[in-house]
Amino acid sequence: MKTFRLLPSSSDRFLPFTFVPGQFLNVAFWIGGARMIRSYSISSSPTRREYVELTVKREPRGAVSRHIVDLLKVGDLIEAAGPVGKFTFDGTEADSVVLISAGVGITPMVSVTRYLTERAWAGDIFFIFTCRTPADFILGNEVATLQRANPKLHVAVTMTRSEGTGWKGPRGRITKELLTQTVPDLASRRIQLCGPLPMMEATKAILAELGVPPENLKTEQFGAVKPAPAAAGIALKPTAPATGPLVTFSTNNKSARIHADQTVLELSEELGIGIDFSCRIGTCGVCKVKMTSGEVDQAVQDALDDDDKANGIILACQAKPKSDIAVEA
Repeated sequence: MKTFRLLPSSSDRFLPFTFVPGQFLNVAFWIGGARMIRSYSISSSPTRREYVELTVKREPRGAVSRHIVDLLKVGDLIEAAGPVGKFTFDGTEADSVVLISAGVGITPMVSVTRYLTERAWAGDIFFIFTCRTPADFILGNEVATLQRANPKLHVAVTMTRSEGTGWKGPRGRITKELLTQTVPDLASRRIQLCGPLPMMEATKAILAELGVPPENLKTEQFGAVKPAPAAAGIALKPTAPATGPLVTFSTNNKSARIHADQTVLELSEELGIGIDFSCRIGTCGVCKVKMTSGEVDQAVQDALDDDDKANGIILACQAKPKSDIAVEA
């Protein structure tokens, strides 16, 4: 795990963009001859206009995270786009907030907490985090520093595999008891939830049982299962023939029928068409393409704004054709 501080590539003192706590950047690298894009939440505060920080966990099978952690050096230039994302909280949305996270899902929560602390926000912040061992407590020192600085910050951390580590805090996963003991009047508060999908599903079930209204809960998924893309020109074709709508990729002059429940991005990978992607869950916006004809369903459209929708922009990772379509890819 490393935190990287990114500065403007020009001689400007300030970054060429501003962001809201909870947003992320899409960073791109050429690795092994392929351009790879990944999304990383910003862990620094928006009040720091001179730099932005990304905290990256090295994943053994993560080509981009290994490249960043192992090879990136001071002075290297990085291609970054954004900021992106609607998993935000700046203190104007509610008079208190509950931040629940696991693993690398802690990074946007630290950005939110830093910002609210630096702004001397008057509301209570309930910071709840779960991980395996003390060694996995990402940004733990920063959280401790913020807790000392902010009497309104209430921190609860639980470990699931803390035996033999000397950990004296709560043990096990996030439970109904931990939440109700940590947060008075939980059901009436704004809640931000971020982490791996199994943790989020379990926590959402607990929150529903405790009477938290859906409109009080905002979520962002980390660690989504990502299908392995086909290498360029190599098709990973399902065994059954496709009988769905015809998808035409006009830039590449390729067309194919799509399988039931298959996305435009997945079909593009079968055909060796290089549509960029990162999150595959509809939040990062990297896989935006223009649809020139036809109609699609998109379960998640978080990365699309009104202008995108008006101009026929779709998310390839979410788009499932309802009719024959053509896209500029």
